[in-house]
Amino acid sequence: MAGGKESPRQKMIGMMYLVLTALLALNVSKDLLNAFVVINDGLITTNETIYHKSQSVMDQFRAQLALDAKKTRPYYERALEVEQMSEEMNQYVEQLKGHLIQQTVGYDETTADSMYALRNVDKKDNYDVPTKILIGSEAAFPKQGEFTALELKSELERFRDDLGALFDPIREKDIIEKIESDIVLGKVPNADGKLENWEVGNFYHLPLAACITNLTKIQSDIRAAENDALKSLYDNVTLNDFKFDTIAAKVVPQSSYVLLGEEYKADVFLAAFSRTEQPEMFIGDFGPDESLVNIQDSLEVHDGLGRLNVKTTKEGFQTYHGVIKMKRNDGSTKDFHFESEYLVAKPTTTVAPTKMNVLYKGIKNPIKVSAPGVPNENLSVSITGGNSLRAASNGEYEVQMSRSSPSQVFVVVKAEMEDGTTKELGRSEFRVKRLPKPYAKIGEIESSGNLSAGRLIASRGIRALYSDDFEFNLNCKVTSFRMNTFYKGGAVDATENSNEFNAEMKTIISALPSGTTVTFDKIFAIGDDGVKHEMSPIMIKII
Repeated sequence: MAGGKESPRQKMIGMMYLVLTALLALNVSKDLLNAFVVINDGLITTNETIYHKSQSVMDQFRAQLALDAKKTRPYYERALEVEQMSEEMNQYVEQLKGHLIQQTVGYDETTADSMYALRNVDKKDNYDVPTKILIGSEAAFPKQGEFTALELKSELERFRDDLGALFDPIREKDIIEKIESDIVLGKVPNADGKLENWEVGNFYHLPLAACITNLTKIQSDIRAAENDALKSLYDNVTLNDFKFDTIAAKVVPQSSYVLLGEEYKADVFLAAFSRTEQPEMFIGDFGPDESLVNIQDSLEVHDGLGRLNVKTTKEGFQTYHGVIKMKRNDGSTKDFHFESEYLVAKPTTTVAPTKMNVLYKGIKNPIKVSAPGVPNENLSVSITGGNSLRAASNGEYEVQMSRSSPSQVFVVVKAEMEDGTTKELGRSEFRVKRLPKPYAKIGEIESSGNLSAGRLIASRGIRALYSDDFEFNLNCKVTSFRMNTFYKGGAVDATENSNEFNAEMKTIISALPSGTTVTFDKIFAIGDDGVKHEMSPIMIKII
């Protein structure tokens, strides 16, 4: 038994083993051994149920991947690793079951097709062959080798550790502990209540029926660990399903710059909302106790979004206050206060980049052009310096900057007037720069750090990233790199023309002892602007 706090499933399995061990102590007949058949069949059904639940999670993953690939893919790729490791471990146990049955009773072509159906197997009460294969002649010194209990335990330990290595030991500590509770390899009580080593307690001097049932139970543990890991990964993707720790009121004006006589319009909403439980939204003033007084307006709400329309009557900054009332599950409400301001002004023209105060060579730079009082369809926007500009929508444009662009360009805005003439409303000056140099990263390590060989391999390769303060969402991919380390008594270099570790690198890393330093250098990456960069090396010490 695992000890400590156990799930209902673990308690049920523990009680099952106590009962069956007691039956075995009574030297039961072959008919009573058929009780194992019933339990084994039940465990197989349970395993199929858990497997289908895991497949359902993977189906949900694929649906989320289609909706938001960028957010979902990192978790989906880890889920694929979980699925593969679990299937390989389950197949290993299945082969071990077949080996025990074949060595104990043999099988012909007919029984081979249903060899795992325990009810069809003769010699369910045979102790000698299973014990000889799995443990050997002495319980105190279990034998090692292929298809032994010690090998099975080692494979389970590796599976459990590799599964846990896919999760962050600090942020995801709970799921790592859950996986460890699914795959318990500690001592187990025998018929006398004394604790024995896991391999002895589960397989020594037990009949074939008991050994097969124990192995099916182990497959159930594998499937449970797989399902727990997959659900944890999927939960990271669906944190928006009211699994958040902060609710904040948001005010998004359609424009903070309004012409005199026009309407000011803004969207007021909660960052998280329910389609079946709409919040209430009011505009007014706050009293001394922060309660809303002098209510001036209530907003119509759809999908958590309230629409505010205010007729403007004078120039200058205008402020307003309000509250969003959100109902809790117990029927009570919580108030979220908000306030905002807007500027009412006479017509003018503005041209501004939507990301930063410069335009970058080799990529599409979004800018926004507005001329209050003039419809967007009446505006004509151009750019100097041999660059191209394309209209997108609602006053937004894309500027494609060439690599040979000068260091300074002008965006010129003209308008078609009501009398058919064209008038230049203004021009804005922009600086032109190259994209910043990216940096390399392995896992969460930028220049140097410590990782286990398993975690290093699990990181898959090297990423190229722009600085966090760079506003553009651009791609930059590593195209080649070199790995240097000390391996088998000599220095080795391994190169790869992609961003992922190749098979040779993985083999070397997995064999490196603790304390070995691995250096990744000659790291080259190409961004959306087509410029090739060599990034700083990364040094990782194996722990």
